[in-house]
Amino acid sequence: MLPSLTSLELAACKLPTIPDHLSQVNLTSLASLDLGGNLLNSIPLWLFNLTGLVQLNLGVNSIHGPIHDAFDQMTSLVYLDLYDNNINTSIPKSLCNMSNLAYLNLGYNHLEGSIPSEIGHLAQLTKLILSGNNLKGSVPSSLGKVKKLQILYISNNMLTGVLSELHFEKLKELKKLTIYNNDLALNFSSSWIPPFQLRYIDMAYMKIGPRFPTWLQNQRELEELNLRGTGISDTIPNWFRLNCCNITTLDLSFNSISGNPLLFRQINHGPPRGMLLNNNKFEGSFASFPPDILELDLSGNLLKGNVPIPDVDTTTTVAMQFLTLNDNRLTGTIPKELCKMNRLETLDLSNNQLSGRLPSCLGNWRNLRELNLAKNSLSGQIPGSLGDLENLVILHMDRNKFIGNLGLISQNLKSLQFLDLGENDLEDFIPAWIGEKLLDLEFLRLESNNFQGGISYKLCQLTKLQVLNLAGNHLTGSIPYCFNNFSMMLNDAPRGLIFTRSPTARTLSNFFKGRELEFTSNLVFLKSISLSNNKLVGEIPEEIMDLAGLQNLNLSKNHLSGRIPDRIGNLKHLESLDLSINQLFGGIPPSLSAINSLSYLNVSYNNLSGRIPPGNQLQTLTDPSIYQGNGGLCGKPLLKNCPGDNTPASFYDTGHHESDHFTWFYAGIGPGFAIGLVGVLSVLHFKKSWRYAYFKFVENAHSSCVMIALKASQLRRGISTD
Repeated sequence: MLPSLTSLELAACKLPTIPDHLSQVNLTSLASLDLGGNLLNSIPLWLFNLTGLVQLNLGVNSIHGPIHDAFDQMTSLVYLDLYDNNINTSIPKSLCNMSNLAYLNLGYNHLEGSIPSEIGHLAQLTKLILSGNNLKGSVPSSLGKVKKLQILYISNNMLTGVLSELHFEKLKELKKLTIYNNDLALNFSSSWIPPFQLRYIDMAYMKIGPRFPTWLQNQRELEELNLRGTGISDTIPNWFRLNCCNITTLDLSFNSISGNPLLFRQINHGPPRGMLLNNNKFEGSFASFPPDILELDLSGNLLKGNVPIPDVDTTTTVAMQFLTLNDNRLTGTIPKELCKMNRLETLDLSNNQLSGRLPSCLGNWRNLRELNLAKNSLSGQIPGSLGDLENLVILHMDRNKFIGNLGLISQNLKSLQFLDLGENDLEDFIPAWIGEKLLDLEFLRLESNNFQGGISYKLCQLTKLQVLNLAGNHLTGSIPYCFNNFSMMLNDAPRGLIFTRSPTARTLSNFFKGRELEFTSNLVFLKSISLSNNKLVGEIPEEIMDLAGLQNLNLSKNHLSGRIPDRIGNLKHLESLDLSINQLFGGIPPSLSAINSLSYLNVSYNNLSGRIPPGNQLQTLTDPSIYQGNGGLCGKPLLKNCPGDNTPASFYDTGHHESDHFTWFYAGIGPGFAIGLVGVLSVLHFKKSWRYAYFKFVENAHSSCVMIALKASQLRRGISTD
């Protein structure tokens, strides 16, 4: 009842609904209505009577069902936003009759069907957003007639077919184009000159290659270009190196591009830039890169030579925040010039052929959050300046040749969540300060070093820990009884890892189900304790049985004694259990057969005895070797019977069958022969005539055999004489 009201904004007010029917609506002057960011599940019908509306925002609600045909009555509408709802029908052709419409956003709904060819009738349209739906079919060529179109977003759909020059015929005003994540291909002639000058292009995972697209030669205003995974197997042409000066973000990753990767020269007074060139076939070496590059990713290529350094003088500030050069063939040492990059947040040099000591100046990287130097041949002691990196969250230094002890280098790394120093030559007691200072630690791997002494009870203060791997050391003493303080292992709820620029920072090697596995995207779900191949003694603590979320428990190759805890069945999410090569005795607890997720088991070479528990899950583990070396065990799948069993314990027996009859047959042969022999001898003893006849028969048979032998001998001599 406010006829003079021209603008009404009720965005983000948590409105659950607006009445569909009102007795009287007198909003004749209303031109702008904003109901975005609420909880609406339908569009009130009276709204379609507001034919004077110019702007309508219903985005980010829960509106479901079709787009109402009554929209074509709102002929004054210039701006229509239905972004991020639950609309699940096709785009109605009636929308294409709104001749004044300049902005149409239907992105991130559940739209089906195809883009109507009538879309070309929207002559005033400047922005069209259809991304994030289920649209299929081809893109209508009539889009090329929408002369005023500046923004076209149709990414993340299921569109198919070919985009030709006809689709862009009259789009002189086009500035932003995103068509990634569709099954589309480009078919432009090599001589085609586009009518537009784009600033933003995202064509990731389209079919563009194998040649580098020549139509880009005309695009002099490009600021962002994404050709990720587009099938290009070409070198980067010289014209692109000259024309790309304005590009601030370039993504050419996951192609097969070869040649030298250094594209950019320094631009004076230009913004910092990002270059994502990873997973290609770039080769050769380059000594330096411009200091105005914000992010450089050349991982997964064929680069050789030394680690490149920023091209700086004493007055230049290095903009670099993210440098990833992992998975190449780089050699030499880590240059101390990298320490000048004091804004660095991510440094990944893993899986190269680097050697030598770490520069002592690495403490200059005060903003560093991720450091990955794994899988190299780096040596020497870890510099104490590492402890100055107070913002460090992820530290990978595994699979190198580091020596010495940890000292106090990591006491200040209070933000650390991921620490992997495995497979080095470190010698130390496991420091108590790891449990006292690194309280945010989630993943701790010290596997295959020379750590000795006992496992400190201070580690039990790491309540966020979900992976503990101390395998392959010289640890002694007993397993602490406080492992049930690892509260993240009490259930199977995943904990979200921090966002990382480098995918290798989310990688962890762990011995699981009898083999070494690399965990990457599934690392967030892993809950594991590995203490194998040490010199631990004592019993398996009952408290470990409280860790119901544990997936992997490996205590093999120690000197553990006592019984397997009866409550082991509490580990209901356990997938891998290895207790082999210890001194455990007693029976296998029946509760073990109740762990439905168990797919790997090894209790071999202990002193276990008694019947192997029956159960559906254990019956799937048919390899007898998982129980070998335990002379007292019996029952399936072993061939050894348990006391009281009437039949051999063959794992495949399901009841009495033919093999049972053969068992009784062989068991009766001996007694039957003995009884028969006694009967014959008794008759011969008491029946004189039978006795004479029997011995006469034997004597005649013997005489016949002697005569045959003599004849045969004479015959052989005669043949020899002749």
